Amino acid sequence: MKRVQRAAAGMPATPKGNPPSLVREAAARYAELHPLYAAFCRHVRQALAEEIAARAIKIHSIEARAKSVESFERKIRRLLGAQRAPRHASEPLKRVTDTAGVRVITYFPRTVADVDSVICSRFRVLEKDNKTESRDAPGTFGYRSVHYLVELTPENLDRPDCRWFQDLVAEIQVRTILQHAWAEIEHDIQYKSARALPPAIRRRLAAVAGLLEIADREFQAIRDEHDRSRERPPADKPGRAPAVKRRTARRP
Repeated sequence: MKRVQRAAAGMPATPKGNPPSLVREAAARYAELHPLYAAFCRHVRQALAEEIAARAIKIHSIEARAKSVESFERKIRRLLGAQRAPRHASEPLKRVTDTAGVRVITYFPRTVADVDSVICSRFRVLEKDNKTESRDAPGTFGYRSVHYLVELTPENLDRPDCRWFQDLVAEIQVRTILQHAWAEIEHDIQYKSARALPPAIRRRLAAVAGLLEIADREFQAIRDEHDRSRERPPADKPGRAPAVKRRTARRP
């Protein structure tokens, strides 16, 4: 992702040298900025919650967190192992785009589109990565979610309580509760594995993802049918015809 946080752009350059020292410097710099990212997360979460409630969109939950310093350090160590060594300590801060993370979890797939409308109306969207569409190819199953990189709009940045968030970028993820369950379990298994997962396990995880995709569609269909049934007038209950009251003749 090319768009990055520029909060650490003013850091002095460090000569090329020992990557571990760059990791320590970047982690120390992020530790200083961590309270700012935590406040930014809370603001983004609150803005989403208010707009979702105003539109009467029913969701499961909204999570928000600023990446811990320890997690940040582990991630930049992985980045240094996979990419060229940075020339100064601000580069890892630019490379990690999920320092401020917010996640919206919905009950049904169609609600994801409703939340998309909220995000586009309340924030300036820098990037959108629909990982659900990338899994729609035949025979492809796995992680499904929609990711956004956003920053506050100029109107919001004019507010006194938001001016400190200038140039900060948050990552927002939106997915259903079943997609979330799969992602959390897969991440836990992958994270605890020191090696790449064997093909047999990856295949079983993909199979579970396919089953949950079917379940998501069924839950959406059930919800749609339920909504339609509430709009229809109630039908007469099946059973015996109502009894006809007989008139008896009076005796003379």
